[in-house]
Amino acid sequence: MILIYDIAHLMFAVLYRLLLSFRVIGSENVPKTGPVILASNHASYLDPTLVGTGIWRRVRFVAKEELFDRAWKRFILFHGWKAIPIRREKLDKAVLKNIMDVLKSGDVVGLFPEGTRGMGDKLLPGKAGIGMIVSMAGVPVVPVYIKGSDKTLSKTHEKLNLVPITIAYGKPIEFTRVPGEAGHERYQRVSDTVMAEIEKLKLMVG
Repeated sequence: MILIYDIAHLMFAVLYRLLLSFRVIGSENVPKTGPVILASNHASYLDPTLVGTGIWRRVRFVAKEELFDRAWKRFILFHGWKAIPIRREKLDKAVLKNIMDVLKSGDVVGLFPEGTRGMGDKLLPGKAGIGMIVSMAGVPVVPVYIKGSDKTLSKTHEKLNLVPITIAYGKPIEFTRVPGEAGHERYQRVSDTVMAEIEKLKLMVG
């Protein structure tokens, strides 16, 4: 993982700055060490590489299992990037354990709370699943907003377009339990809070 990931990271960092006028805001908000979850909006197939390129820590992304349907994809995603496959309609115990193990080892997990690519730059409601992961993990969550990726390799712009991209990392969020709050209610509250922080970053970037 180290060799493939680091080579790809360097390659993307150079290409994105040359071709996409790649701009990074707030990377200092991502803790330099220790477990953390990066929670980003999602509009393009490029988003995982964009989120990872903006910082210098390796990120283990949760990716829909359909992306692992070809041998070459499995090699890149699993063996190279160590991505964590997940069923979008079901968050099973094996996936949760995998994510918890990554965080317990002090690494970074990347998630997309919307669960799928949105249309244009409009944010979708967050799924309760991320709230469950955050609640179980008890680690800081850094909200992330990507501006411009909706115009390249997205549902509205399917081709690779060379457009300016800005990525903003917000301040880490810590969540505490609310007495008497039911499980699903809490999970959705956590997810809604994360999406609200991503929305703030969107307004800040403009």
